[in-house]
Amino acid sequence: MSYYDPPRNPLPAHRQVVRSPYGTPGDPLNPRYRRPRRGLFTMILLPAFGIGAVAIVGESLTADDPYIGIQSGIGFAVHDGEDLVLVPYDRTGTAGFLDKVTHDPTEVRVAAIELDSGDNLWDVQISDEIGWNAAVIAAGETYAYLATDDGLTVLDLDNGAVAAEPGRLLGLEAAQSASGAAYAFDPELQAVVALDVNGTIHTIALDTLEAVTAGADTVATWSGLLFAEGTVPDIGGLTSTEALLADGESSVRIEPTAEGAAGGSLILDGPGGEQRALGTRIYYGGAIVLDQTDYMSTFTVDIDVDELIDDFLEDPAAAGKNLWTGLGNTAAGAGGGHVLVEHQREPNVQKYALNVVSLETGQVTASLDTGINLGRAVTSASGHTAVIAAPADSTWLSDLVIVAPDGSVNRVELADVDFFGNPG
Repeated sequence: MSYYDPPRNPLPAHRQVVRSPYGTPGDPLNPRYRRPRRGLFTMILLPAFGIGAVAIVGESLTADDPYIGIQSGIGFAVHDGEDLVLVPYDRTGTAGFLDKVTHDPTEVRVAAIELDSGDNLWDVQISDEIGWNAAVIAAGETYAYLATDDGLTVLDLDNGAVAAEPGRLLGLEAAQSASGAAYAFDPELQAVVALDVNGTIHTIALDTLEAVTAGADTVATWSGLLFAEGTVPDIGGLTSTEALLADGESSVRIEPTAEGAAGGSLILDGPGGEQRALGTRIYYGGAIVLDQTDYMSTFTVDIDVDELIDDFLEDPAAAGKNLWTGLGNTAAGAGGGHVLVEHQREPNVQKYALNVVSLETGQVTASLDTGINLGRAVTSASGHTAVIAAPADSTWLSDLVIVAPDGSVNRVELADVDFFGNPG
């Protein structure tokens, strides 16, 4: 009897184990992901993006600021207890690539500047047309009313948003005149007056968005002063060698140091005939800045042309003085206890300076250089005077000078923009 012993497997018995890439509930595994390889497209695209970003940033940092030109139609408002000056201005050009994307190459904008601090409350675009004018003619506590070359525009004082576009104001929808000379402010009515294309005069009460037909008295007052055709009046700076003070009786004048002399001193003439010098400074080509707060269309200057010619033939200096007096002859800032004197920095040099002179002491409380003659000067109810000026090395009227009641000066540069080209 034989016994067969089969050969044994030298390896230990085993079974095939199937493993999950996630392990087991008791012993979970985190699968490993292989980082995808960067393709040729990515290797080219990323450097291109980097070069482009550097170029954009470099252009934005080195590009010139846009050209700023303040329009003469500035005006005041009081909103949420803050005294504001509203400044229409032209903005031409762009500050780099990002500015080109976010701004038109030509803009007409309106900025709201706080008088006490000089801070910019808001700054909005209202047109992209070239040579398009706007002027603040009135403001309540909620809305500001602007005469523009397209008609009447109403802005919300909260943020500068357009509350009523030209031709959209209730009561003037189809008849609104596309003229900047068709609107003005009636201080007795506390309302905007508007002439429509049919010759009818309307009134818009402050802080309302509705025009109603004007009464007979208002029509009689404003007939012949508003025009259905014409642009917004451009009010230039106005100076004189003599000006009235706030009391309407006292005056100040520039008196030459000698006959034919280029320099003169500032003299105050009191209501009783008394005179006193305001300081000892000599002003070359000096002149007193006149207040032009009233909007041009509210001036009622009745001029007899024949009489004016005769006056000029007889005494040109006196005739010129009488003509300008019809447009207002009160010294800017006089209500705040000071006067503004514009003068040449040196004799016979066409570079100018502005001095603020105290009426009480005659001392110069502030002074700044300007490149050309000053623009329009307006005075708020709070005693602040805003003057349009040019930088010392420029002929562009791009700066707003705010003279506080204490005689200090704050120069606001509307050309100041941030990285993205937004006015700051």
